[in-house]
Amino acid sequence: MMTFKDLHFPNGFLWGSAASAHQTEGHNNNDWTEWERLPGKIRDGITSEIACDHYNRYEEDFALAKSLGHQVHRFSVEWSRIEPSQGHWDPKELEHYRKVVEALLARDIQPMVTLHHFTNPLWFSNQDAWLNPESPELFAPYCRKMAELLCDYDIIWNTINEPMVVAVAGYLFGEFPPGMHDYGKALTVAKHLLMAHGQAATQIREVYEERGLEQPQIAPVVSVSYFMPADSSNEDDIELAQYYNELYNHIWTRGAVTGTLPEPLGDGSPYAPLQQSTDFIGLNYYSRILVSSEVDFLAGEEPPKDPNLERCEGLDWEVFPEGYYHVLKEFWERYSVPIFLTENGIGTSDDSLRCRYILQHLQQVHRAISEGVDIRGYLVWSLTDNFEWAHGYSSHFGLVEVDYQTLRRQPRESAYMFREIIENNGISAELQSKYLQAAHTPQDC
Repeated sequence: MMTFKDLHFPNGFLWGSAASAHQTEGHNNNDWTEWERLPGKIRDGITSEIACDHYNRYEEDFALAKSLGHQVHRFSVEWSRIEPSQGHWDPKELEHYRKVVEALLARDIQPMVTLHHFTNPLWFSNQDAWLNPESPELFAPYCRKMAELLCDYDIIWNTINEPMVVAVAGYLFGEFPPGMHDYGKALTVAKHLLMAHGQAATQIREVYEERGLEQPQIAPVVSVSYFMPADSSNEDDIELAQYYNELYNHIWTRGAVTGTLPEPLGDGSPYAPLQQSTDFIGLNYYSRILVSSEVDFLAGEEPPKDPNLERCEGLDWEVFPEGYYHVLKEFWERYSVPIFLTENGIGTSDDSLRCRYILQHLQQVHRAISEGVDIRGYLVWSLTDNFEWAHGYSSHFGLVEVDYQTLRRQPRESAYMFREIIENNGISAELQSKYLQAAHTPQDC
């Protein structure tokens, strides 16, 4: 029988959940809306037309978050609503997002606002989106407008969500719009997204300074995976895993932290808007990636997965909690910048698996904290089931189940387990024993 000990988190550690506009709101009109209309792009041909109808039901969803003990909620603003045509601002939509923020604050939930979460206005897409050298400057006025709208509220700002996913999925693997397969263009997009992060941070800083306000916390949100050699004794596999770790996890992040455009995104020179752009790093972690020199990873090939590991429904990601610890340690040792865990979770219809997933990953978070890593909070992806991009509604990530026929919300057992963790600011030995006794949990947790 395994033995567990109580795990306590630091005072002031923040707990909550995350979501994005396009995946939850419904009735958007952006480049993803167009993409969903193309045959074969979304599993089962489903669209985000209704999604969770969060646009109309945000009060209900935030009341649920409050009842489940959440202290912070991360959400994104839909750029295409705010600026439906270039330079034109929709006052109705500006007021909508003001009310969204006020609804969170009325429930003592800290708003964490993401300015860009994958989707683009059609006018921006029609100007070659992030391939356009002027794209960072095209993004900047929207960022200033949102800062002007919300600067009087207590906001934690996220600029760009998962820039390397935008670059890789949209321009290398072709799974996201615009569906390209070009390594050079993927690097160009990553560079422009890095510059856009700098532009966003600069606009926010300037607005707060002009109004004599205390500067807010600003961060990019990066997707990270734990890159592992498929054969730990194969030097080529080891070297390739290190290369992809640098390329995917670190080059963009290093630029944001150091204020430069590092190779191969640039020539290593400083980019002024990136200076003081990163108060902390938002990290999204879900799984590991095995790397083999015998397959072409950049062409989308991958070695066989471990049949003994549990998987994420629909997306086939392996459950690999140990990778979380190694990524957290590496980011802290490289950058010495505080970390906020902005997404972590699993798509599954088996809620007992979700409970295990959350607990096993939090064990690794606690392990990293106990070794000195400065981690400020943890957000489950996601509050509700939602539209999972190319996978449609096939993967259920929500602490709260959504019946897509009636749009009825129903908290799952994992939601109440997570509430207990929040209330205790930690995980009791009893809770771990209840859900993990039969699971394969690392002994050093």
